[in-house]
Amino acid sequence: MAKSPNRKPSKIRPVPIDRMRVPPALVVQREFRQAWADKLTAELDLNKLGYPIMNFRDGIYWVVDGQHRIAALKGNGFNTDNVDCEVYENLADSEMADIFLGRDARKQIAPYDKFHVACTAQHKRELDIRRAVESNGQKISRDRDEGVSCVGALGKVYDRSGDVVLGQVIRTINLGFGGDPLAFDRSVIEGLGLVYNRFNGRTNEKALGQRLNNLKQGARELLRKAEALRERTGNQKKHCVAAVVVEIYNKGEGPTNSKNRLPSWW
Repeated sequence: MAKSPNRKPSKIRPVPIDRMRVPPALVVQREFRQAWADKLTAELDLNKLGYPIMNFRDGIYWVVDGQHRIAALKGNGFNTDNVDCEVYENLADSEMADIFLGRDARKQIAPYDKFHVACTAQHKRELDIRRAVESNGQKISRDRDEGVSCVGALGKVYDRSGDVVLGQVIRTINLGFGGDPLAFDRSVIEGLGLVYNRFNGRTNEKALGQRLNNLKQGARELLRKAEALRERTGNQKKHCVAAVVVEIYNKGEGPTNSKNRLPSWW
């Protein structure tokens, strides 16, 4: 088979452990998990180590994949030894990130970590999602009190409906709940996405936000109503959120024969 012209060349060669450096977390690498490193340290089997992946750039061996295995080696006293690695040279950060995403199959990458590394790799999907969130006054953060942490829910809305609907969801939560972190719950994000997706062009975004804002207990009230509906019907929470949202929206549209009312979710 002919070699792909886009494939970067790499070689297996020994690399001194004390010349290795781990890039900043969530740029081209997942965050370091001490518990996972401790487990590998306790169970280290050199015959199952595989080849950590390195990028030799500016005189430093940057760890593309294998930071926990390197930590396990250090934990077993291999601080100044050489270890056979797959070595690339002069990769840009975006190339390192892309290789990390494509080559790592030893431990599942946490969605939050994967999202940020994918942004570094310039993947359109993740860049679109981040842009939709940030352009509407929010940010993506692991801490729910500081931003939107449900990257999986953001991805599902984007995959189903695109960045325009995702932007509508973020704006509606901002207007309806004043940016309350609780409102950026997975089921609220996905539920609003379902409403905008199904009733494309029929849902008045500003009106919906204002009606949600009239809930006396805000996001807690919406989630409580949706949970009660879920217990009665057995439907998924996101669909129950969507049903409650439609009901709230329609109450503001007046008589049941109003042409602006949305059909019942069910």
